[in-house]
Amino acid sequence: MITGAHHHVASTTFDLPLFRERNRPTDRQLEYLLSILRDGRWHTAKELKVYGFSDRELRDLVENSDGQILSFPGSPGYKLFDHVTIDEIEQAKALLNQGRAMIRRFLRYRKPYHRRT
Repeated sequence: MITGAHHHVASTTFDLPLFRERNRPTDRQLEYLLSILRDGRWHTAKELKVYGFSDRELRDLVENSDGQILSFPGSPGYKLFDHVTIDEIEQAKALLNQGRAMIRRFLRYRKPYHRRT
């Protein structure tokens, strides 16, 4: 049973944007983005906004592209994986570093959270 301050923490935690269900990108949106990227160039998020994509939609589309689109911290933007060079794939290792840092951050939050419950 959740009582007092714990109830407040639990009820507000799940109202944060991180925990809200988002609309998953559609196959049509993904195909549209893939058709734009077939020119083999890097495209910035700013360039892709002209086609109606928001930053959030782009991130969701990349995440749900089954590896068809390359983008990573420090990359010039978004590129079709079929057109990336070996050097660009090597640079994408930054994703591993970012992932490790995010896991470490989560683990730091977990300890104080358990002290509250």
